[in-house]
Amino acid sequence: MSGYFPVACADTLSKIGLLVKARRLALGLRQADIKAAIDVSAHTLRKIESGSELVDLRSFMLVLWRLGISDTVFSSLEGLEKSSQVTLLTQSDDVLQGIAARRVRLAKPKPEEF
Repeated sequence: MSGYFPVACADTLSKIGLLVKARRLALGLRQADIKAAIDVSAHTLRKIESGSELVDLRSFMLVLWRLGISDTVFSSLEGLEKSSQVTLLTQSDDVLQGIAARRVRLAKPKPEEF
């Protein structure tokens, strides 16, 4: 199952990659400038701009933050804690924090399930 990556996810990463490159160029920044500012390798930046799914989340978020587009990319998350299914299940901040701290254990897949 490790080779599976949904097409919709790949399309989204490609769009974000184009947005990252367009913003970098609009700001007149070279990849080397980004590398120096946030200590992300040029190779990682190329992967982000090409829409690769093989980028660590920390580097991805740092690049979005440095270019000032994290709010644009994640605008649909704005107000999520107040308008989503979370509020239907919780009525207080204490319960919300409890949900954030909970963990779920998934059953191990059996070879015959593949």
